[in-house]
Amino acid sequence: MHRPHHLYSYYDMDHRMHHRVIWPSFYFTVGYHFGHDYYYGCVYPYYHRKYVFLSLGGYWPYDYDYMRYYWYGYHPYVWYGYYPVATEVAGGTNNYYTYNYYNDDSAATTYQSTDAQSGYEKLAQKRPEPAPQTQADIKFEEGVKSFESGDYGVAADKFAKATELSPEDIILPFAYAQALFADEQYATAAAVLRQALKKVTPEKEGVFYPRGLYAGDDVLFKQIEKLMNKQEEAGENADLQLLLGYHLLGTGETGYAREPLEQASQNEKNAEAARVLLQLLDKVEKEAGPTNKVGGEPQAAPSAQLQTQSAPATAGQAAPTAVAPSSTPETPASQVAPATEKTPDAGIKVLPDASKKDSATQLTTGTGATQALDQQPATKENDDEP
Repeated sequence: MHRPHHLYSYYDMDHRMHHRVIWPSFYFTVGYHFGHDYYYGCVYPYYHRKYVFLSLGGYWPYDYDYMRYYWYGYHPYVWYGYYPVATEVAGGTNNYYTYNYYNDDSAATTYQSTDAQSGYEKLAQKRPEPAPQTQADIKFEEGVKSFESGDYGVAADKFAKATELSPEDIILPFAYAQALFADEQYATAAAVLRQALKKVTPEKEGVFYPRGLYAGDDVLFKQIEKLMNKQEEAGENADLQLLLGYHLLGTGETGYAREPLEQASQNEKNAEAARVLLQLLDKVEKEAGPTNKVGGEPQAAPSAQLQTQSAPATAGQAAPTAVAPSSTPETPASQVAPATEKTPDAGIKVLPDASKKDSATQLTTGTGATQALDQQPATKENDDEP
């Protein structure tokens, strides 16, 4: 799990698994569609270990070539799991793929708008490979391993050190705050979160949630429940309200995130941080539509209701059976995602196009080092010798 892999796997339109041996320079292009926004990013599957971050507003710093984020990637907008595998769907000019296992994508929209294609073409001109490994990368990886093992205090120390070594990185503090929260150091976690939110805005840098630090969602949800109980016992504790609002927002419970954030905004110390999160909440609800609000039905692939995986699988093998809440459609057996290694590591935010449907997450193969997957035979073995 915690090492580069040379095997890349994906599903075709008939749900047949393909495998290929890849060079480190191999990439493909992932494209997400949420509301009226498009997002494109490069995936270097050779380096990737699992998805860790969720970019709540869809943004990711385009110039971040740190090795740690090629190892541990991110999803924009919506959480699609730790080890999703791309599934091929019908396309147009470019070949499209999806992580959206909760909708029927057999008749997926071919996103051929001028805005979407412009974003794709811009990304094609900027495909950075990762920078050499640094001490901050090493400390971050050590923190990820400690966190997965449940050693949250040790993980917090590792993330703190990585933050010291790379103070310009606006994403690392969110991992540090998560480890402190998991270790029930709530006051310190709130302080770190406040500092992290001072460096970002929902309309520019975005807000990040390290959901993939966990081995499974069940652990995260139990920790949030414990925080809720603590907040009820403590009464009007603005630090706990800020943390609770952030975690509810991060797991897709936008309707329930508003109340604790509004309460935290009444506290002078937490007002600025709560305001940033409330602005993000307004943005997410506006783009996703009214269904995310209290009393509405969840959207097609809600962040807080995706499958829980008890342990990672190795590349090319089926992932553990998904456990989904009753309100989430069951994943078809042919589309249960085996583990694979891929991560978007650079992205471009593209202008809106109101004519496209919401919550459709598509992957697009790139050019250059990437070969179009729809031109490959049903089973592909060792076509790129490392």
